[in-house]
Amino acid sequence: MKNVILLSGFLLAGLVASQILPSFIHAEHYAEYTHIIKFLTTMALGFIMIRVGYEFDIDKTRLKSYGWDYIVAATAATFPWIFVAVYFVVVLADSATLMVWK
Repeated sequence: MKNVILLSGFLLAGLVASQILPSFIHAEHYAEYTHIIKFLTTMALGFIMIRVGYEFDIDKTRLKSYGWDYIVAATAATFPWIFVAVYFVVVLADSATLMVWK
């Protein structure tokens, strides 16, 4: 649980820093720092992902529950995309675009 709190804190600190730090850097100098920021961001994300991977163990006696977990995760990732696509087509489309779909 300590690792979850620590890594979640790192993610939140990065989110806050990504919103605050650009206001301290002048616009003309910002382009100079983008490569450093991207590198540090990638390193921090890699660190978090590796630490998460260390905690991952497969219990081969519970393979059916992993299959169900995969289905839940897949639908949780897929449904928002489907709903947004339907929203764009149905709500935001004009009448000319709707004629193509019919």
